[in-house]
Amino acid sequence: MAKISDKTKEAIIAEYQLGASKKSLAFKYDVSIGAVFKICNGISQADAELVKQQVAINTALANENETKVKAFHEIVDEKTKHLIYFQNAALRNQKKADEMLEMSDRIADVEAHSRITARNKETVLGREADTVINNANVQSEQKIIIERKELKGDE
Repeated sequence: MAKISDKTKEAIIAEYQLGASKKSLAFKYDVSIGAVFKICNGISQADAELVKQQVAINTALANENETKVKAFHEIVDEKTKHLIYFQNAALRNQKKADEMLEMSDRIADVEAHSRITARNKETVLGREADTVINNANVQSEQKIIIERKELKGDE
């Protein structure tokens, strides 16, 4: 059997990470299944869920008319472009704030850095709920005891 090229190895790894089976990869690239096992050793199929999600989206759009499908893809592309822009801007902003913090010696600058970091975190990771709801319905069994003490002069 001929030596497997680096380009073929990269393609096998990429497809395996996206959920392709080792047997199908061996058949597709005309290599032994043992070679595919060696190439994919220690590699996880972490992105297989993305493929499943895209298949579900494509299946849902299959019965729609062409205009609606085209509009769907345009809106998704536009929102993705905006999201990536804001994430990149937040990362640039954070780098600049980190540089300014290193040169600073005032506590006000540290507090400003903290606020900037919090805003950038919300931009990149999304906003988290401000409150935590505790649904524990625990009955308190504490007893309050009131003692009456005699005051001087009361007789």
